[in-house]
Amino acid sequence: MLIVPQAQATTPGEEACPPDVWTKVVRIKSGYEDIGPTAGKKSGGGGTSRLTYAMTTTTAKETKWTSGLTGSASWGIAKVEASVSRDIVNKTEKGVSVTNWMEVPSGKYGYTTPKIERTNYVVERWQDTASCGARFLGNEGSLAAITVYPFFSECIASSPCTPKP
Repeated sequence: MLIVPQAQATTPGEEACPPDVWTKVVRIKSGYEDIGPTAGKKSGGGGTSRLTYAMTTTTAKETKWTSGLTGSASWGIAKVEASVSRDIVNKTEKGVSVTNWMEVPSGKYGYTTPKIERTNYVVERWQDTASCGARFLGNEGSLAAITVYPFFSECIASSPCTPKP
């Protein structure tokens, strides 16, 4: 009679983790870009006044996709939106009327500028390894996304001022 020895594994074999490929979205930075002129005036009278500014945008902006390994602009936008739970604006138009209002104390100046918020992301491609680690495969691409439109920067001061950011 022949007895076959039983093998017992104490460490994971090569089939321990499937070689799944996945993407990771990394936020790089955010910033603001003007899309129209600065408007402002001095509040008169007694007490606080609501100053209303109606402006027309003078610049068109768009979300930009730079492809790396693969993917289209719509694919990159979908990946980022799903990952960060924010809506991405594809583009803005020149000549659009936008309105902002500010509560400005009597005798003070109130200024506002219409802007967009642009956030840059990189979509990375990764693969699980047999030892259950992760291996970087490369960048799918980068997205310079319009994440807020319109955004208004404001300032209130005793003399004319420049809205920040």
